[in-house]
Amino acid sequence: MAVAVLVGAVALGGVEAPAVAAGGHGPRTERVNTAPDGSEAVGGGSFNAAISPDGRYVAFDSEAGNLVPGDDNDGPLVHDVFLRDRRTGTLRRINAPLGPGNADFATISADGRYVAFNAETGGPGQYHVYVYEIRTGRLERADLGMDPGFTGGETPALSADGRYVAFLGRQATVPPANEDLGRVYVRDRKAGTTRRASRTPAKEGRGYDSPRISADGGKVAYRERSRRGGGPGGERDWADIYLADLRTGEQRQIDTTADGRPATSGSTDPLISANGRYVAFNSSAKNIVPVPDEARSYAFVRDVRSGAIRRVDGINGNQYADADAISPDGRRLLLHSYGVEYGLYVKDLRTGKDTLVSPGTDGKPRAATAGPDAMTPDGRAVVFESHLDDLVEGDTNYETDVFLHILRR
Repeated sequence: MAVAVLVGAVALGGVEAPAVAAGGHGPRTERVNTAPDGSEAVGGGSFNAAISPDGRYVAFDSEAGNLVPGDDNDGPLVHDVFLRDRRTGTLRRINAPLGPGNADFATISADGRYVAFNAETGGPGQYHVYVYEIRTGRLERADLGMDPGFTGGETPALSADGRYVAFLGRQATVPPANEDLGRVYVRDRKAGTTRRASRTPAKEGRGYDSPRISADGGKVAYRERSRRGGGPGGERDWADIYLADLRTGEQRQIDTTADGRPATSGSTDPLISANGRYVAFNSSAKNIVPVPDEARSYAFVRDVRSGAIRRVDGINGNQYADADAISPDGRRLLLHSYGVEYGLYVKDLRTGKDTLVSPGTDGKPRAATAGPDAMTPDGRAVVFESHLDDLVEGDTNYETDVFLHILRR
């Protein structure tokens, strides 16, 4: 039975916030995970930031216990999900009505109306997926109507209007044949129906995770992984990327060469453009597009319409870079660079330009990580997390913090 909790209407008004808040138009970095009075987060780190397309809202989870009054579920590794309204300066703990359990991995719909997240409401380690309506504060459980034996959900992704929720479904009983690591489902919140999105495995020990959904809810990218390897690309092929077309039923492997040969090693972290045309992923396979022998991993982007696939090189020739996010039109990637040039960069795939978005106070790159909803559509605002204390002045809490970097308009 669906769960809906009305936690009180909040009048936020109908004015959209600009992507850049007051305080000038030049590049700058702000710390997001602070209390409304500006106090630093105390009691734990903050992680998994997501930003709305207009830059008004930032969601994140945090172990800190001082960000809002009445946060009484402090404890080791207990996270809450917070929503920062950058226009009003307010901060909400949106999982509070669900009890004291852990909550994390928030995502915001493209229309800025909904936040989906995990919450530990089924007992220790038992998670469900909830959708929060920002205007009213209404909470609705989304991981419902799955196949027998599947009773929990995690890691949601939202369609543009929040109608469709893709998530990882977890088993509470003996796994089905050939499966032991979960399935990907899509919930239609308007129709009240749920359908399986991940394919039926042909071999044992397969599982599915990391769902990402197109703007209209019609396509879902996800990862298939194996406990023992032995995917279509060989024994070292322990994970592959698939794209499900929910209208036609087609299941297409994405991490292949241009002529359709499967990747020979593991691929991870699927990302999908708003129209479902482009799917990005990270892979250590060397046969997708030729890579130097010493390379460990590259980011790749496939044009689903044409079948073309390209390798995305790292920063300044650095071979170690992963794609963390993709813009709605597929033009930009948020790259996590490591090995030589540490930091986060927005790469324009059309021009090849790389723009640093995790500078320290001295303007030089700093190590940082980001999630799939960390970048605004134009790439001019990015949220991320870092344990370093020199991205903004006055960082003295010795915790991982959430930051927002805004580029010049």
